[in-house]
Amino acid sequence: MKIKSARWYLFPLFILLALSLFFSTSCVGQGTRVSAFYDAGASDLTMTGTQFSQYLLYRFDTDASQRTLTTPSAADIVSRFSSPIVGDVAILAITAEGSNAVTVSGGTNVTVKSSASTVAGNTTKIIFCELSNVTSGSEAVTFY
Repeated sequence: MKIKSARWYLFPLFILLALSLFFSTSCVGQGTRVSAFYDAGASDLTMTGTQFSQYLLYRFDTDASQRTLTTPSAADIVSRFSSPIVGDVAILAITAEGSNAVTVSGGTNVTVKSSASTVAGNTTKIIFCELSNVTSGSEAVTFY
């Protein structure tokens, strides 16, 4: 009877062991740091492919005037995926800290739907980037 009850404790023990291995193999201390936050300040931003893949949140100071975020080209976005397929999605958030808005403008072959085209002042909007075409030379991306 004691052996059967001891088996129930093995399952949580294995879960704790797996979690400890997961956290001990993180990127911290391995020489590369990825920040999830990009502060554009009081200026417009033409995003590069590297910035697109590195950051999750883009902050704009919109106290004085409206700002513009221009996305990278669809080819640059698709190249950031390791094995891109149509329907893959990347998520990013844009914050307008101030009373003015942030306008999202698409790069080459990037379609920005009306739901993603403007971030109102003093708000944060989550935007989904879907790969529409991953064929080399014909890449297309849609922001929702």
